[in-house]
Amino acid sequence: MKRFPLLLAIGLAVGASAARAQQADTLPIRVAERQIAAFNRKDLDGVMALFADDATMAEFPSGKIGSPNKAAIRARIETIMKSMTKDFPVVRVDPRVVDGAFVMDRETWNAAPGQRDHAIWMYEIRGGLIRRAWTIRM
Repeated sequence: MKRFPLLLAIGLAVGASAARAQQADTLPIRVAERQIAAFNRKDLDGVMALFADDATMAEFPSGKIGSPNKAAIRARIETIMKSMTKDFPVVRVDPRVVDGAFVMDRETWNAAPGQRDHAIWMYEIRGGLIRRAWTIRM
């Protein structure tokens, strides 16, 4: 019977450790990292698992809604992924700025001369999900 308290203590410690790991995985910076990694793998389901059901994408500063819901976001990302060639370069982020629930990424990729090679995205991430995303359009 003396083993039961020891086993219980070990079980609680393992459970607390797993909870901390899961909680860290929902931090805005971790969600942003996972979203870029999934995109670079062309993992549409992996990307979409990180968006809230009521997520939106818009332009900043105009506020024009580009994708009003998760289905539209999925369609947009799927179109981009389908246009990606086998040799499509991965998106790199530098810098990434995090302030609470907000993450701002300057995303770059290799592109042919005259083609767009960067974008600036801002994400609001709460509860481990992207709630709103904005791309900078000037």
